[in-house]
Amino acid sequence: MELLIVAMLVLFMVTVYRNRKHNTDQKTVFRSQLFFLVYIVALMVLLTALGGESQVGISFDKGVFWAAVAIAIMEISFQWRRMQQEE
Repeated sequence: MELLIVAMLVLFMVTVYRNRKHNTDQKTVFRSQLFFLVYIVALMVLLTALGGESQVGISFDKGVFWAAVAIAIMEISFQWRRMQQEE
């Protein structure tokens, strides 16, 4: 099951890097990355609060989840710095 999480993370990163090659607006990329991260975490909080239990092992007590969140936050912070340098 951790392989599935890693595969999802790799696909996300490939999509982000692929979109950069299309010269998309930096602000749009930043907003989409931030929205994606907030949406996933908020959805997990909501479903956990409602008593849901993950069938595939994605939960707050897994190290793989926190590693994915850390990578996403680093990516967002790099994007923020790029936006600041362009202005």
